[in-house]
Amino acid sequence: MILRGFTRHDLAAFSGYRNKPEVARYQSWSTYSTEDAEAFFEQQHGLAFNADDTWFQIAAERKEDAALAGDVAVHFFDGGLQAEIGVTFDSIYQGQGYAWEALSRVIGLLFEDLKKHRIVATVDASNLRVQHLLEKLGFRREAHFRENIFFKGAWSDEYGYALLASEWRKQKR
Repeated sequence: MILRGFTRHDLAAFSGYRNKPEVARYQSWSTYSTEDAEAFFEQQHGLAFNADDTWFQIAAERKEDAALAGDVAVHFFDGGLQAEIGVTFDSIYQGQGYAWEALSRVIGLLFEDLKKHRIVATVDASNLRVQHLLEKLGFRREAHFRENIFFKGAWSDEYGYALLASEWRKQKR
């Protein structure tokens, strides 16, 4: 994977995979238009990486064919001490290790280069694939939020996951 900032060239593929029902299922959107992608790009363009109280999206491109496979979102907060992550990958690239590789590299960057103390993630309790992915990366489930979000017409449960820098370093040894 090549991890990089988004370009205008990415927007058609970006809105394409985000508009797939199986990709949008656990996301805050149901449809994702070209206009949504343009607004996203305008918001992200010029946004500084590691700026507190921001969400920064990282494009995940396949080395072999330069296809945009997905994206990793990073929310920087707590005065630079913590980050929250999220991941969205095109359904045609899911289950092939791309999301694991992208998240692993982003987590390494956050802990090793940016010296974050803790990384968190919130996952829909029905999203077994992302739960498994986070657990494979060393995250532990810290919380079960019962019917805490009215999501797409129904009350849903979510799980809170976290990983400490010390835990990451220990598992890397």
